Amino acid sequence: MWVRALRDDTTRVFAVDRYAWVGDAVRRGIASGEFTPTDVDDLSTLVLSLSDGYGIRLMLRDPTVTLDMALTSIWRHVSTPLGRPATVPTD
Repeated sequence: MWVRALRDDTTRVFAVDRYAWVGDAVRRGIASGEFTPTDVDDLSTLVLSLSDGYGIRLMLRDPTVTLDMALTSIWRHVSTPLGRPATVPTD
């Protein structure tokens, strides 16, 4: 997607909008009391950076990375700023 986003404006806008979407979800969680207040912009960048990095490795079928490993690692990094348990949610 990222290479295409460099050439195609619609894809670029979609890629940029992902940051706003994650930020909005975190803000809604903070407003509802589900998440601890945190730096939303910083956390959104962290979530998407980790997701993109693991996503590339999974897409390339890196044998050293599994989906469960990626989910566990991403959640481990974002659960603390959100004030959530370190165990990956299943529901």
